Amino acid sequence: MPELTTRSSRVRTWRATFWLSTLLALLLVASLTPYLTSSTELVRMRNALLYEDMPAHTDWTPTALPAGWLAERAPPTPMFARIVAENRLVAPGDDWETALRIGRHLLSGVVAHRGNGGAVQLGLSDTWKEIIGKGRGYCGDYVDVFTALANTSGIFSRSWAFSFDGFDGHGHIFNEIWDRKSASWRMIDVFNNYYVVDENERPLSALEFREVLLVGAPVRWRAVEPVARPGYKYPEKAVDYYRRGAREWYLWWGNNVFEYDSQPVVSLLSTPSRSLGQLSAIVLGVYPPIRVLQTSENEEQRAALERLRFHLFVVVALLLPALLAIAISAVRMVVLNRGAEIPQVAS
Repeated sequence: MPELTTRSSRVRTWRATFWLSTLLALLLVASLTPYLTSSTELVRMRNALLYEDMPAHTDWTPTALPAGWLAERAPPTPMFARIVAENRLVAPGDDWETALRIGRHLLSGVVAHRGNGGAVQLGLSDTWKEIIGKGRGYCGDYVDVFTALANTSGIFSRSWAFSFDGFDGHGHIFNEIWDRKSASWRMIDVFNNYYVVDENERPLSALEFREVLLVGAPVRWRAVEPVARPGYKYPEKAVDYYRRGAREWYLWWGNNVFEYDSQPVVSLLSTPSRSLGQLSAIVLGVYPPIRVLQTSENEEQRAALERLRFHLFVVVALLLPALLAIAISAVRMVVLNRGAEIPQVAS
């Protein structure tokens, strides 16, 4: 009898542990509900995990990469090597012309199929097929494939992005390449079919373009592919679009698209859920962090991103032990209940 009483007491203890742990887990998950309501909020949560509270230093060149930069370490796939060779995308000794050829190649899908939009968000090979074969893709798809083709072609590319509302998913991303001939950065937005020049027709860097937006100077748009549609029918609407995002710029701190794409765990988990694949890439260290172009105008947004980052770390730190406690308590209750059903044989 005392043994049954002890067993019953232990079952009650484990049951209480199970329900308290379950309640804690539910409360922790519920605290993230505001960020699970839309894709833009999921991007905000992702960006909080990737955010590094360090200035986005920009006065560097590919010959001396900054600390922490995730440079491409994986070789180009045979498919991308073939794409570059068959389409003659490399202009020997001319990085800018190579970038324009890559841009025109990607926009050929828009020209041929009139582009029906829509995010692709698949691996590099499938995304390229959708862009070329159907004219599909959104800005992130174009940037990833452009970067892959640039890496394959031997030119250096980095990616700038901006948002309109606290570094969430409502924003835009585009490339910038290092032109060795002019020893300068040059911005190219293939998705919107734009690059920008000064009064002497010199292509501007991303930061020079941003300065033009901030001071209200005229923006001299040029088409990457003249026969393809521009991002905006009316140039003034394009100016307004980019200007609205000028205070929330950030730089992706890496260009390792092939390394990311070939990571087995990331590929496996991306199949059922792209968000799960991205989370695994963050954990495995193959997802580039982001560095914000810090200004007084985005100080509040950066602080909010840091708070969200801390919130996520607290949730993870508490949720994992809670889930472990749920599992252990459930197993212990089953074992104890089964033990109680075993008849006691009198000696």
